[in-house]
Amino acid sequence: MILQHALISETVTTDQSLYSIRYSEPLSLVEITWNGLVTSQGLQAALTHLIEVIEDKQPRYLLADTRRLNSLGTEDHNWVKHSFLPALSTSSIVKFARITEPDVFTHAIIDSLLSYVQGEEYFGCIMRSFNDREAALDWLYATI
Repeated sequence: MILQHALISETVTTDQSLYSIRYSEPLSLVEITWNGLVTSQGLQAALTHLIEVIEDKQPRYLLADTRRLNSLGTEDHNWVKHSFLPALSTSSIVKFARITEPDVFTHAIIDSLLSYVQGEEYFGCIMRSFNDREAALDWLYATI
């Protein structure tokens, strides 16, 4: 797919060692990728920064590579559920694609975290999990 190779027009982050947030105005896409092991503090800082970027840029699509988030604990999941997801639900995002590990166990963990917001009417955007970036981009830009 051509979007797989689409250039991201702006790298937003200032600290490339922990995570990167990239924004493409032509694609109305913001993308976050973690570059190493993620701590609770690092997760919260990255997702808080992501919300700030979303509020500033107003993209329609979010792509998150969550493969490095497998080691997070219950407190981290609670923070995501009670802080990040409510903020995301009031944002401009209409589709949220997550790249996860291709194993069933990882999908189950992430899906259980987000299970309470699966209703599009409640959450405000459609969310899906994918094993690779190309499939995620295909879904993000497919006609609804």
